[in-house]
Amino acid sequence: MEYALFYTEGTDPLPYVPAEDNIGEWVDEVVARGVSEYGERLRPGQDATVVRVRAGEVLVSDGPFSEAKETIGGFDVIDVRDLDEAIEIASKHPVASFGQVEVRPFVRWPDAAPDARVVPDGFHDRPVRGRRYLLQVVVEPGRADAAAGSDAGDDDPEAWVREMDGRGIRLFGEVLRRPGDATFVRRRHGEVLVTDGGFAEAKEWIAGFDLIEVRDLAEAIDVASKHPMARGGAIELRPLWPLDDREDSVARTERETPDRDRRIEPTAAEALAGAQR
Repeated sequence: MEYALFYTEGTDPLPYVPAEDNIGEWVDEVVARGVSEYGERLRPGQDATVVRVRAGEVLVSDGPFSEAKETIGGFDVIDVRDLDEAIEIASKHPVASFGQVEVRPFVRWPDAAPDARVVPDGFHDRPVRGRRYLLQVVVEPGRADAAAGSDAGDDDPEAWVREMDGRGIRLFGEVLRRPGDATFVRRRHGEVLVTDGGFAEAKEWIAGFDLIEVRDLAEAIDVASKHPMARGGAIELRPLWPLDDREDSVARTERETPDRDRRIEPTAAEALAGAQR
């Protein structure tokens, strides 16, 4: 059974101690067990770009879709026997010791092939030909029927998937089960703490995600604006942040600190102007 693991600060974060970061060991274990499909770190929230379409106008903003502490810092897709194994794997991730890991199941479609997987076979061997973003589909309460109107006939997610697959932009993606089916995993003082439910502080929630590969942020905004949920909710674009799990975590933290709190992406307004040219 496939799950997404989302890494966040959670509601009771502890200080991150680089010297205690054992991400390399965790990666080695999940690969050796054959349960890892794909995982990436994401640039901090200030490098997020949110795209909405209202009354036919594309609206963009810098920063994450939510100000809650649960902004996602990275993700993994795993394929395991059951929820218990997913919880065990999540509890060993270094983020569980100072933040929180959300274990979220994917929707299982009745007509899906028995061997269907979220991440295509051989994906790791595919060369990177552009800039990759995690496109998160965000449900905003009170906006559920905002897409209705003159564009309602275009609200077909499958049409968007077919177009982006055909253009080679969408690498993979899937719908997630609702936040009520999520499981939170933390590790505090050697004890694994497990709680049920979605992000407690977030008014918005992530309904699914896609990994896309584009030329730049301008093209990513154009792709996001075509997604049906941009009209009824929001699309958050987060650039990937390469992580060498063999690098010393203390050295990595020192090297990355100068760029951690500043936006390295173009501003959303600048990128939108480029997308509309």
